[in-house]
Amino acid sequence: MIYTLLYYIFFSSAVLIYGVGLNDATIVCTSISELRLNFTKVVASIIGTVCLSWTIIKYFLLPLNLAELYPFVAVLIFLAISVFFETMIRITTKRTTADFNFSMLIIILTLNESVHIIDVLLISAASLVSFFIVLPFLYVIMSKFHLTEQNDSRRMLCKPIFLISFAVLIMAIYVVNVSFFYPGSLK
Repeated sequence: MIYTLLYYIFFSSAVLIYGVGLNDATIVCTSISELRLNFTKVVASIIGTVCLSWTIIKYFLLPLNLAELYPFVAVLIFLAISVFFETMIRITTKRTTADFNFSMLIIILTLNESVHIIDVLLISAASLVSFFIVLPFLYVIMSKFHLTEQNDSRRMLCKPIFLISFAVLIMAIYVVNVSFFYPGSLK
């Protein structure tokens, strides 16, 4: 269990390896103070969706040999839960927290990688934690490129440079995970 958490938070981070949420992170990093409400909605909708989807997949789709339909089922469940939370947030705070790509990619990753319901919860929680661990690093890089300012033209010009610099950072972190560094791999 602890290995699963460590694996999906650090070693195979959803953000660093799969690129889940990099585009959303560039938007979120400009206003960290408004992150709390978005974080609550994303966590609730991801946890609810993966639990319901895994249950439907396990008890309905697998016995009927329809496992190929799981992304469709996950999207339908996610849309229902997300619309419910979005409606509640808009009614109470008059703000929008619409987010589809980041949440749906974590849901698909979680359902692909899990075997048990415990794995579903651990992988989704670890993927969310890995995203929010990376946010301060992204904010520092964005502030170096002055992307935290509200100037939209400057942000659009520097966003590719930011993504390239973050790709270099990812390669620097994972350079030790190359097979030729291990002595038994070249036999």
